[in-house]
Amino acid sequence: MKTQFNHSSFYQFLLLIVFCTLAGCQPDAPTTLSLNKSALQMEVGDRATLEISPASDKVVWKSSDDKVATVFYGVVTATGAGMATITATVEQQSAECAVLVTGEAVIELTLLSDKSIEVQKGDSAQIKARTAIGRSIQWFSSDEQVATVSQTGLVKALSEGQAKITLYDGYTQLTVQVIVPKQIDGEYKLVWAEEFNGPELDMSTWTYETGGGGWGNRESQYYTSRKENIRIEDGKLIIQARKEKYENNDYTSARIKTQGKKSFTYGKIEARISLPKGGGSWPAFWMMGENYPTAHWPLCGELDIMEHVGNQPSMISYALHTSMKNGSRGNNWSARTNQDGIEGEYHVYGIRWEESEHFGCDRITFTFDGVDKATRLEELEHIDDPVYWPFNKPFFFILNVAVGGNFGGTIDPNAFNKDVMMKVDWIHVYQIETK
Repeated sequence: MKTQFNHSSFYQFLLLIVFCTLAGCQPDAPTTLSLNKSALQMEVGDRATLEISPASDKVVWKSSDDKVATVFYGVVTATGAGMATITATVEQQSAECAVLVTGEAVIELTLLSDKSIEVQKGDSAQIKARTAIGRSIQWFSSDEQVATVSQTGLVKALSEGQAKITLYDGYTQLTVQVIVPKQIDGEYKLVWAEEFNGPELDMSTWTYETGGGGWGNRESQYYTSRKENIRIEDGKLIIQARKEKYENNDYTSARIKTQGKKSFTYGKIEARISLPKGGGSWPAFWMMGENYPTAHWPLCGELDIMEHVGNQPSMISYALHTSMKNGSRGNNWSARTNQDGIEGEYHVYGIRWEESEHFGCDRITFTFDGVDKATRLEELEHIDDPVYWPFNKPFFFILNVAVGGNFGGTIDPNAFNKDVMMKVDWIHVYQIETK
């Protein structure tokens, strides 16, 4: 049965405190004892500690009404709505604290804090819980190297990682996940740059991918390594899609990758790119897991930093593909933004790929000219599970211009009467050091 507190008692309590303050209320017998609190306002289930001055090991604690508040060695526990007086006595001297308790009685173990908390290394956090009157809560940590917990629910973060805090009152068991994140030191620093300044593509970094067959997306182009389709001009990488018969295909283009040569895990990644015009063109700047030869797609993971289709001139698409959520299933995560003037103009497309950024979960944020446009957070319940989140290992780069296909859509052959070219000025990778 719920117990409600009579509000008139509350006003009586306030009047009592005011009167005592103004009139200088003193106990009947002179005393030199004092408490650190003369009044407490509490909710049912709360605890507070009273301290007596001067300290004594002979103090006797007493509550005027245990149904409202109990006291044990100075620790006051609010047990029910109402008013009570806590008295501390040493020999013939005493000091008092008036206690007002509001709220409803708790009948079972109840968590009053979040089920997951993030605590920085060296910091503390209080987990709050209540249980029925007459029961006590026991607290346990699954990994005291990461975080400890006191028998009052105070968590101390010791080292990076995760620990599960268990609460048990003899009847019910609850848990709280504690995340101690990595600490970041310093700013992003450039760790790799591809400037495309040489006379030809640097084959110590890149590999051509050639062939047709649709590439799993019913695409219409044949990828070649010919200069007609891919070359370096004036410090820019040019990938040009062309309308021409080649190996039983009606279009040609190019696709390159850094697999086995350059791969990265986490950081800020940016590329300055000018996108082509033309219905059916499908330029992309993206990444795949370095374990592709053994894990295969989609278990290896796919991270699409930028995709564009000429049939939607202002649209930029971002996407993640995993084993559980991918294009073949039709349930992959994706987001889109619209920006005028992206075709034929240089813009910077990028991501911030952050480790354990939020409650121990990774985060990938997609950016356009340095402005955040979309973000995806690893799911806490599937943390570090490669089936749900493979984005915690090395990934390599891919640059290509596809023609048509499932995403590129209807091809406008007249669009290829003009140059259909993606131009890449540079790719930069920045990373930060961790403590």
